[in-house]
Amino acid sequence: MGDNPADRIANALREGKAVYLSPYKEPKVWGAGGIGEYWYGAEAGDKSSVASLGGDEAPMADVLELAPVEILGEGAVKKFGDLLPLVKILTPKGRLSVQFHDAKNELWIVTGVDESAAGGKEPSVIVGFSSEAVDEYGPSVTSEYHEALKEYGVQLNALIDLLLQKRFKEALEETKDVVLAAESAKESSPQIAAALDKVTEARGKLEKFYNYIPVKIGDVIPIPCGTLHALGSGVEVVEPQIPGPTQSLEDGATYPVRYYFPGHERGRSKKKLDIDRAEEMIPDVVKESPPEVISEADSVKIERLPGGFEDKGLEVHRITMEGAAEANFSDITSFHTLVSVAGEAMIVTSSGEYEIPKAAPGGKMLLVPASAGEYKIVSSSGAQIIDTFTPLEIS
Repeated sequence: MGDNPADRIANALREGKAVYLSPYKEPKVWGAGGIGEYWYGAEAGDKSSVASLGGDEAPMADVLELAPVEILGEGAVKKFGDLLPLVKILTPKGRLSVQFHDAKNELWIVTGVDESAAGGKEPSVIVGFSSEAVDEYGPSVTSEYHEALKEYGVQLNALIDLLLQKRFKEALEETKDVVLAAESAKESSPQIAAALDKVTEARGKLEKFYNYIPVKIGDVIPIPCGTLHALGSGVEVVEPQIPGPTQSLEDGATYPVRYYFPGHERGRSKKKLDIDRAEEMIPDVVKESPPEVISEADSVKIERLPGGFEDKGLEVHRITMEGAAEANFSDITSFHTLVSVAGEAMIVTSSGEYEIPKAAPGGKMLLVPASAGEYKIVSSSGAQIIDTFTPLEIS
């Protein structure tokens, strides 16, 4: 064995010591401070998080390659391979694109809300179709939504073309928003004013399809496969996930255009919107899916959070501790990645004591390897902790 940081960290994990993960920072134009996603995992290449122990630091992907069984657990490796599920923190300054997934579920745990970023509105997320739209259109709500998307795309792109034709590209580049640019230009051009009215009307027809849910810190929001969704401005979330394909439906009036409508490709756009797949979505109002209580005793409640990705190697628990409390976990068979949503707590293992970090953009998470065998969580004044791991038994 070598004597470099990755080797030394791997050796410590073999001995059951916990390590802290610092995230890979994914730049996004929609991200607060230019960073939209913080990744805690062992992704290949330069997108791996960084494991730290003492004065040593190394990419978690390199560390995992050296000791997969000791970190992940023998049963987990046999069942799912060398998989360390990815946990993200998302920090949007603006509303994200409306999407759905045809092959995976998602889960959001709200860790922060910024009313100023939400433009004075109540921080919220979009999850599924509104009850008004479903009541009005019934099973045809997806086809009606598809038509509304097409109309919005036509009117939005007509406005962009007009602004470029009238030489308002500088306003587009400065505001990075088609509607804001048009607002500044409409006084000098009746054509732009009329085109803006058409966009506003088309946008209003589109908005009535969206189910807006106000959120607060600690809220748990499952996103079932086939459900349209979008994270709202100023809503920070922890998102444990198994990667999978994404179908994007609309991206608002952002400029430069990131996701283009079919037939309206632009030079700096990256992806065509999948509006022709809108009718594949679930044509119902999303039903509430509360957490499942696994145990509740001695001021400690443990819940399995909804997500439905246990068969792909990921389970998520919420551990709620009231006041001075202690929770014991024996015979662990998997890694556990832990982060606090509220309050303060620590992990105690045979190898030492480790503070559980608070979920924060750029902050750390704690990884306890399967080799630890057992540990306990201790809080003196209460805490709420998110625990992600690989399940061996699927219930």
